[in-house]
Amino acid sequence: MKKGNSKMNAVTVRNFLAFMMVIIVLGATVGFYFGLQLIKTYALDVSHTVSDASASGRNIKQLSVLKTQLAERETLVTKANQLFATQDTYQLQSLKDIQKYASEVGISITNTEFDTGTTPPPTAGATPTATAGHSIVVTLQSPVSYAKFIQFLDAIEGNLPKMQITGVSVSRPNSASGDQIITDKITIAVATR
Repeated sequence: MKKGNSKMNAVTVRNFLAFMMVIIVLGATVGFYFGLQLIKTYALDVSHTVSDASASGRNIKQLSVLKTQLAERETLVTKANQLFATQDTYQLQSLKDIQKYASEVGISITNTEFDTGTTPPPTAGATPTATAGHSIVVTLQSPVSYAKFIQFLDAIEGNLPKMQITGVSVSRPNSASGDQIITDKITIAVATR
């Protein structure tokens, strides 16, 4: 009986070992599957991190290029800011500039009048800077040299902050001599912001 019992034990052990072998193979297969999924997830995370890093590198390069472009255009921004006078300082700045240009060309200003409001809206065909802002009416001492008068007008037109001649009246004196002219009031628009 002992012999049969030991055979039974050997068969049982063999079956138990076969069952354990199947469990181990199934466990290894399931472990391998989940390990593979974990590695795929990790690889995807690494791929995203690498693409984010390369995109970030491109963004840094683009930001560097933009920074360089902004530095190069800073003078343009400064000049653009100079195009317009402020509401508070346009009278003082314009008067100072007009008097400077008049003294440079050798003509005398007899009167300067500032408007109380802004200039009217633009008419058809008028440039926006010609009407945006305030106006100044300047009277020159007449007669004045035509060449000096043109230099004065040219200096005003090239001024920063932007001023533009919007009205001028010129005539010859009764006793014409050389390039002398008589001017009436000169209306100048000052661009303000």
